[in-house]
Amino acid sequence: MFLKTIPVLPAVNIRDTIDFYSSKLGFTGINQGDYGILKFKDAEIHLSMCDINKPFHPGSCFILTDDIECLYADFSAKELIYPRTVLKDKPGRYKEFSIKDNNGNLVRFGQKK
Repeated sequence: MFLKTIPVLPAVNIRDTIDFYSSKLGFTGINQGDYGILKFKDAEIHLSMCDINKPFHPGSCFILTDDIECLYADFSAKELIYPRTVLKDKPGRYKEFSIKDNNGNLVRFGQKK
């Protein structure tokens, strides 16, 4: 019945957010004006434009990977890790780390142990 979930993260500027995910994380993006679609292989994130005149509340998402060590090394070299810390074993059988995007959204990356 259910096939896939796709997180929708808030964005103040769709173009700038697509640029961030493309240049820093390797995603490709489609700008639809007040909505954006980001893709990297099987991972997909959607973006929804926020009204800058209203309070902004960042979101979060969790992306599973099959090579957390390599991804961590790559993003660490780009100084994207947030908070700046080592790769951690978390409860629930995951090794993970996180970054913040240009809107303050928390993007967590994890791999099953």
